[in-house]
Amino acid sequence: MKREFLDSIRCPFCRGGGLSLSVAEEDAREVREGELRCGSCGRSFPIHRGIPDFLDPADEVLASEIKGWIQLAGELHEGLVPVMTALPCFPHEPWPHVAPDFFQIFEHVDFSGQRVVDLGAGRTWSSRFLKTLGRAAEVVAVDVLTTRFLGLETADVFLELDGIHFERLRGDGHRLPLADGWADAVFSCAAIHHSSDIDRLFAEVRRVLRPGGRLVFVSEACKRESIPGNKPQNVEVEAGINENFYSLAEYQAALRRNGFRCRRLAPRTVRYRLLYPDDDFLAGAPGPLRRLARRPWGRDLIYRLLRSRTAGDQVYRYWSLPLSMIAERPR
Repeated sequence: MKREFLDSIRCPFCRGGGLSLSVAEEDAREVREGELRCGSCGRSFPIHRGIPDFLDPADEVLASEIKGWIQLAGELHEGLVPVMTALPCFPHEPWPHVAPDFFQIFEHVDFSGQRVVDLGAGRTWSSRFLKTLGRAAEVVAVDVLTTRFLGLETADVFLELDGIHFERLRGDGHRLPLADGWADAVFSCAAIHHSSDIDRLFAEVRRVLRPGGRLVFVSEACKRESIPGNKPQNVEVEAGINENFYSLAEYQAALRRNGFRCRRLAPRTVRYRLLYPDDDFLAGAPGPLRRLARRPWGRDLIYRLLRSRTAGDQVYRYWSLPLSMIAERPR
């Protein structure tokens, strides 16, 4: 954490500013070891490897999430550096279905010169591209995981390799340790569904966005409306990870309740998965759309439908698809 970033931080528990900084180790880039203390409520927050830790140690849901991800990750070692530097362009699941939608967003949103929060940044490859390709002035990566090659400590690879800097905060997306209206944009890739309360999450995003600021999220799992409940049955949930499954209507309603004006994009990965037949992908489609997908003109029609606001929303009612959305906080 750079010393000058201290002015942007707020205690996530009492919203107090004016945190004091104690430095134990500092290099040419940032404070690497130390502690932050809130003068209002007295809480202290350790800084380890440049990352302030704002998590609530009593939050059992987050503790289970962290334990589950570490369990599923298996062995992590320095031989993974080439994999990290290749992300998200990696030829194994889930990356071929993430990269197209991630890079598509730069055609719709100009991040240059802006302050951007990368919510649920994980290994921070997205923060890296928001800073380099997107030319954001400041990027803050937020996640609950810090483990190198799994969480925020992976950023050290990119900071050294690219000669860039972005801040990393270990924190809860429902209680961001940032000042009101600090961000021009909040970005998230495949992370919103880890919230069990998206109304609360979007309210917090609204708080840290300036008027006119935008929430941009991609590669979100989005269920068809006939699927009951919001808990999927998968290995992540079995490991204790807080996975949830929302419909398009649920996302839209929660955004509107928090005052956002939203528009949906047609994810590029859908186009690719139609072009190169994907049995698992098509198995969830309604019969008429599966039949259309067998022909080139039918695939073009499906994608045109997705690009339509009204028709595309109807497709999402009956087919579980990845979701990309841009939502603006009114001025």
